Amino acid sequence: MLTKEEHNGVDTISKLVLDILTLARPPLMPDLFAPVESFQTLYATLISLRAFLSAVSEGNLSEPVVFKGYVGGTLKTLQANLKHMTWQTKRVASGDFSQRVEFMGEFAHSFNTMVMQLDQTILELVNHKSELLKANEDLVKEISIRKKTEAALRESKEVLQILATTDTLTGLNNRGHFNELAKNEIARTCRYSRPLSVVMFDIDLFKSINDTYGHWNGDIVLQRVATITKKMLRKTDIAARYGGEEFILLLPETPAQMAASVAEKLRKQIEDTVVKTETHSIKLTASFGVSDYPGKDDPKSQDRILFEIVTNADNAMYASKNSGRNRITIHQS
Repeated sequence: MLTKEEHNGVDTISKLVLDILTLARPPLMPDLFAPVESFQTLYATLISLRAFLSAVSEGNLSEPVVFKGYVGGTLKTLQANLKHMTWQTKRVASGDFSQRVEFMGEFAHSFNTMVMQLDQTILELVNHKSELLKANEDLVKEISIRKKTEAALRESKEVLQILATTDTLTGLNNRGHFNELAKNEIARTCRYSRPLSVVMFDIDLFKSINDTYGHWNGDIVLQRVATITKKMLRKTDIAARYGGEEFILLLPETPAQMAASVAEKLRKQIEDTVVKTETHSIKLTASFGVSDYPGKDDPKSQDRILFEIVTNADNAMYASKNSGRNRITIHQS
């Protein structure tokens, strides 16, 4: 049975130990216990334990464990395990997915699961890369076969005819074939006294597109505009790439105002088009010029009539460009 004095002493020691373990700042050792060597050792051990736990919680794994025994040994083991896990994490970051954590229970399970998933993901990416390489090899072979086939076809009369009349980049009529078709339409127009119109347009600031995004992307822009143009026209209309970024349309049975309406729809469609490259999006606009021929018995040759209509449309197109681009101008006789 403790005396009252002994009970008070035990209570004082217990409270001091609890304060060392629980308070944000540990209390100083009371002078009463300073002469007691075993208490000095206990006090120093608890202070060292606080310092160690605080350092580990902040990620410092170099804090020395200055006391011995079971607790000291346990803390050294924990410190060594954490250092080893840090090394393992660095190994995983460098691509070594064989690392496994064998301690810390649930954390170890989560860590190991993460490493295995990373390993599986890398393996899938490698397999996918292999598949892509194989597909690329097959594509190269297919392209080679197609090139050989195209070379053989060019030797035939049919392909020679296509090459003679078609712009190979856009698939539209070339300038020479357009002129032949246009003269036939002019002859029909004069015979039946029916109107026709010519629309000329070119892509605004196309040189800047080539300079900024490269000629490869410039070709894609020309192809896209040609595709839009084909979709907008009737079967009886004639479209051609007239040169560079310049296109020309011949619209039979169409006076200037109707041709301007067609041109406006085409202008709006081009304006709403965005050509996407690997790194950029290219916005497009085009400037238009319209001229017509009323259809009458004319002593002038078909070549002369065509020259005048095309010249008038070309002048109107440049008037659009000089007025700010992305607009339509009708030639006024």
